Amino acid sequence: MEEKTTFKGISAYPGTVYGKVFRWKQFKRKREDRTDLSPDEIKEEVELLKKGLLKTEEDLSDLVQKSKQNRELSEILESQIVFLNDPLFRARVFERIAQNNESAGLALETAVSSLYDEFQSIPDEFFRERADHILDIGKRIESNLYPDKAGDQSKIPDDVILIAKEITPSEMIQLGKSRLRGIATDFGGKTGHTAIIARNYGIPTIVGLKNITSHVEDDDYILLDATKGILNRSPGIDEIKLAGIRSEIQKTQPIREISDGPREIKTKDGKKFSLRANIDSEDEVDLAFEQGADGIGLVRTEILFIRYVEFKPTEEEQFAVYKRILLKMVGRSVTFRVWDIGADKMENGYEEANPFLGNRGIRYLLRHPHFFKEQIRALLRASEFGTMRIMLPMITTLSEILQTKALVAECLEELKQTGLVITKKIPIGIMVETPACALNLPFLGNHVDFYSVGTNDLLQYLLAVERNNHLVGDLYNPWQVVFLLLLKNIADVANSQKKPISICGEIGSDPMFTAVLIGLGFRDLSSALPLMREVGEKVQEISSWKAKLLAEQVIGLAGEEKFEEIETLVLETKG
Repeated sequence: MEEKTTFKGISAYPGTVYGKVFRWKQFKRKREDRTDLSPDEIKEEVELLKKGLLKTEEDLSDLVQKSKQNRELSEILESQIVFLNDPLFRARVFERIAQNNESAGLALETAVSSLYDEFQSIPDEFFRERADHILDIGKRIESNLYPDKAGDQSKIPDDVILIAKEITPSEMIQLGKSRLRGIATDFGGKTGHTAIIARNYGIPTIVGLKNITSHVEDDDYILLDATKGILNRSPGIDEIKLAGIRSEIQKTQPIREISDGPREIKTKDGKKFSLRANIDSEDEVDLAFEQGADGIGLVRTEILFIRYVEFKPTEEEQFAVYKRILLKMVGRSVTFRVWDIGADKMENGYEEANPFLGNRGIRYLLRHPHFFKEQIRALLRASEFGTMRIMLPMITTLSEILQTKALVAECLEELKQTGLVITKKIPIGIMVETPACALNLPFLGNHVDFYSVGTNDLLQYLLAVERNNHLVGDLYNPWQVVFLLLLKNIADVANSQKKPISICGEIGSDPMFTAVLIGLGFRDLSSALPLMREVGEKVQEISSWKAKLLAEQVIGLAGEEKFEEIETLVLETKG
């Protein structure tokens, strides 16, 4: 049999690079595991653990200070400090030493492994991918328990493609990023920390390659096409030449000058185009403003659940954050998506067989109106400080919209009773992320002010493919003809209704799709910050009529499932 040469994974940050492999070998510590400690030895191991925990907190605090210029990275580390000081976590380890007579290293490993398994069993992918927090903390504590046996993680050659089973957040932050041309890992998802940090540093990265570490060796030369999510361990000369032509995406320059505020980008034939930013943290707002974004197309408000130690942020905490975001954008539009959460995040012990089709998004919020109204009131109060839009997730029926608008009316009246009269009309829109919503737009349009397409969920619901399931990952393909036709239908309906329509899902950040989306009828995209410049350049490179012709050709090829031909056509189309 011919040995496998190409591997398909999940693109975490696009770019195409050709280079030499360096396999990241995580250091294996040798320790003496015991379960027969005497009372005096138990005291010694408890003190050893206390010192290890204290040193770990000092290390993390130092890393937070070094990462202050990038709030998203420092927040990852701050959340680890919070977890490190969690009394339940500490109790588990200390109890194993005291009750099971275990040595500190063994007690730590057992407790960490148990907690990791618990996180992995949570149905929600967002929380499962954050289980790497626990592994990371465990490794840090262990290295401080046995510092003389720690490995040197700094010896990475220059200009290599790093191959690893997985990389923990703090390892990723401490790696010499300037030495790396690209990253490829066996494990991980698009929203995991490796992917998040890779995007922040602009390193072409593919995650979820399953077993790439067992198929490459140090000093092999490979082609990493992180735009398509494909790693080729034996590329041809033409592919290598092409990799040299397709430059890595730069994120340091703004998409336009901002001295006079945001200016609409135009296609080559003069059609106006809006480019907004998706943000995951408050501090990304400054960068969005500096980059010249037309506004914020998506604020994922559920990130507040990660920021605050208390599981549910209060109305006042929410109001303060929303107000600061609006003030920082200085009048530019900000779209706040209300909590896109499920019962698994809010109710201890509550489990659903299929949370993706369960009590999540607007469904959960309407079943918990007091909780929902806290957020609505916070948003309404903050609206006085900028230009706000409110967006509802997981809409499938008209009644969900009407019930939400009724709650908004209640909140307006409650605020009026306290002396606060909201005079602004705040546009309320919906995420188009279920087939039911997409096909129902002719009827929903009379009750909403704008639409934003959440392509990630829309694609998985349309194709009945969980996007993070590697067993069916090859089916999660945005070039599928039914998906393209549905996007065109959404744009056609919205444009006929004269309703603002944007895309805030992953393909809105993918320069490969920009021209096709223009051709399908979209004139407003919301992109991940590092990719805004590249997306903006793609808009300016193509005429709207040429984009429409391209979209028609792509749909024809998609109907025949000629996906490689589609990507070649898109890459070659100019003007």
